[in-house]
Amino acid sequence: MADPVPNREEQIREVLINAVEVQLAALKAGASFWKEWMERTSAFVKTATKTLSAIRSQDKDAGQLLLEVVDQGRESMRTMTELPRNAATRFIEELDELERKRKAGPGKGPRTVRPTPPPRRRARVKP
Repeated sequence: MADPVPNREEQIREVLINAVEVQLAALKAGASFWKEWMERTSAFVKTATKTLSAIRSQDKDAGQLLLEVVDQGRESMRTMTELPRNAATRFIEELDELERKRKAGPGKGPRTVRPTPPPRRRARVKP
């Protein structure tokens, strides 16, 4: 037997659920972008601070250390350019996962959709 045609309320509900799922996928990708950005920036700051301390203490050749800092900065900027691509990939993967769950059906995904039963009419008995 064919599935019954969903009513307007169910269609609106499904659109709203889809919108929230996409919004959550975007927020997750954004959060992972900033997390990775902080990790990479922190790593560069630590190595640059250590190198700068070595330059100030003049334990080693300052010219060579400055070249190392410039190389570290260049490497840091190169890896930063990968962050938007990584975030976009995560976003697309999240959307693909949502699509797989949606195709699996309501009984196999994390959410179950149950139609609300119509309100019951109660009759009063006259005294």
